Amino acid sequence: MKNLKIESTSKTPQIDFNLDSGELLISGISVPENAIEFYTPVIEWLINYAANPKNKTVLNLKLSYLNTSSLQFLYDALKELDEIVAPDSVIINWYYSEDDEDMKETGEDFKEVTSSEFNFVEVDEL
Repeated sequence: MKNLKIESTSKTPQIDFNLDSGELLISGISVPENAIEFYTPVIEWLINYAANPKNKTVLNLKLSYLNTSSLQFLYDALKELDEIVAPDSVIINWYYSEDDEDMKETGEDFKEVTSSEFNFVEVDEL
């Protein structure tokens, strides 16, 4: 297994999953034309990672916008991280712009479906 890096485009987020450090980043806009095609390798990587994770995994979500099809895949990603059963081993940081209540509410919805530590990080802009 190796690191997963996908560069961002105008419709897809940057994915930077570092196997060695346990630092995972999803950043940008997520409105892929084919969400299944884009997110399948991401979910597969997380399934493999969850089988042999680092002692601490940090997922930083810095999304400025995501569409409905992306929501399901993000939910699937969070559920895979929930498979890591060591207590306090997964931290999820949800970044949102101070003027974007919709993204904050989306984060609140995701917080309800995960057992991992979930932090909200308000920033000036994403």
